[in-house]
Amino acid sequence: MKTNHLLAILAVVAGISAAFTSYSVKNSLYPTKKFEHARVDGEKLSFISPHHLADLLYRKQPLVLLDTREGEAYDDYHIPTALHYTVKQKMEGEKERGMVVLYGAGENEEVYSLANDLPGRVFVLKGGMEAWYSLVLFPDLVQYRVRNSEQLRYIVRRAGFFGGEAQNTQLLNIQVRESRYREGC
Repeated sequence: MKTNHLLAILAVVAGISAAFTSYSVKNSLYPTKKFEHARVDGEKLSFISPHHLADLLYRKQPLVLLDTREGEAYDDYHIPTALHYTVKQKMEGEKERGMVVLYGAGENEEVYSLANDLPGRVFVLKGGMEAWYSLVLFPDLVQYRVRNSEQLRYIVRRAGFFGGEAQNTQLLNIQVRESRYREGC
């Protein structure tokens, strides 16, 4: 009888200590690297993760998005609030705008050189539109390690906000509200 009480007390202590460990931080929903700095062709560039950009836009933080893709691709789909930027254009008052995020079809030299030419806090979307599509618009929920329903529901809502739809929601028993239009526009 004493052994059962002792085991019960140990189980309670182990449960309480597990609640206060950093396991939840280590098992985060997606990588915690929001910004990354790297050298490309000898030039220092700053990158922003698609998840962090989506969170900034979802919370309506002020920033300027510039889409460097062709006009037809821009017309088909662009990240909400993004402006179409062509090489012939010049940004007026760049320094007053604060944070500027550039993106293209993928990561390419044109985007890198434009990022180096613009003054101020300029970031390049890591992975370009390909990463935006796969991680923000149409995220595959089976690939996420975390099964916290609140965090997964947040990703589903955020995908709908930008006009996408999370994949494999039926496998995780997550209800998805049907929508035809981007909620964030």
